[in-house]
Amino acid sequence: MTKLISFDALRFIACIFIILHHTAINIYQFHHIEHSFFRAGGLAVEIFFIISGFLLAKSAYKALQKGNELPAGVAVKNYFWGRVKRLWPEYMFALLLCALLTNLFSHHLSMRTFMLNVTMMAGWGNIPNIINGIWYVVILFWGGCLLFNLIILYRERATSVILPIISFLCLFYLINHGKNITGHQYPIEFNLISKGTIRGLLGLSVGIYCYQICEYIKTLTVQIKPKALNIFLGICELTVVCLLINTILLRRGQNIDAFNIYFYIAFLVGLLSFKKEFFLRFLSWHGWERVTYLSYTIYLTHIILLEILRVHWVSLNTMNPAVMFVIVTVLCVAFGFVCYHTQKWIFNKLKHVFLSSAP
Repeated sequence: MTKLISFDALRFIACIFIILHHTAINIYQFHHIEHSFFRAGGLAVEIFFIISGFLLAKSAYKALQKGNELPAGVAVKNYFWGRVKRLWPEYMFALLLCALLTNLFSHHLSMRTFMLNVTMMAGWGNIPNIINGIWYVVILFWGGCLLFNLIILYRERATSVILPIISFLCLFYLINHGKNITGHQYPIEFNLISKGTIRGLLGLSVGIYCYQICEYIKTLTVQIKPKALNIFLGICELTVVCLLINTILLRRGQNIDAFNIYFYIAFLVGLLSFKKEFFLRFLSWHGWERVTYLSYTIYLTHIILLEILRVHWVSLNTMNPAVMFVIVTVLCVAFGFVCYHTQKWIFNKLKHVFLSSAP
């Protein structure tokens, strides 16, 4: 599977938008002013889900193409352990750090709560979260495994019947509960399914459909001249980028129009997968590799830092909001950098110890 730098760069930019969203909430609380910018910045999480769904489908259909060489059970097992290796180390480090800080500065956490969080079960139903934002990781892991399993086991039936039904039910629920996408914990249905679960499954499904559409487009013979096609795609790209920025940066209220973000992101993901972007060509710059590996850790740890700053950095109350945006964003990225390399060093040491002690 060819690695697309642009996907990682888009993830990193989405992570910055999420930091700005959570920073904005604190800024407007401190200054008692209307929450004007980045009010809908949390919608950037949909970028994570759609890209993950796209790559999930790519892995699933690649496994199916191998046919008898790779039995279904082996493909599912490989995907599951690949997700564990990718998500669990950084997640576990952030969980331990947050649990330690919570016990020191806030309240005592029960062992039951901690163990349920270790197994990525928090976010389902009423299980409390140790890390705010953990719901994304839970859905990305368990929801991704569920959808991958469905594609591998049911193949055409999954993509033509099961996934459309799941997507329709998720969309129907979100439209009929506030007509918005944002939110992740409440309301809880059947004491099991949170809004984040439904939101995540819909985002992953959109990513899968995006991959299927891209694969179908590859089979078409286009009669349009390349220059005219590029101009058309460039106009569409600029329009979608402007609409996406407007939604994330300037939207002040939540209504059914917010669902358009799925179309915006899916179009951009498809465009990047074909490498037909023009205005977003900078996302393919190899320099992004210096920071994009931090996206997951920054997402998990930035709220921890924001909570510490909110309580212990008194001067935030008097700081200019624009300056505060810049300072907090830089601190969150730096904090994520430290956390990433710390957890990497710790796990490498543990790996070395276990390997050296093995018979």
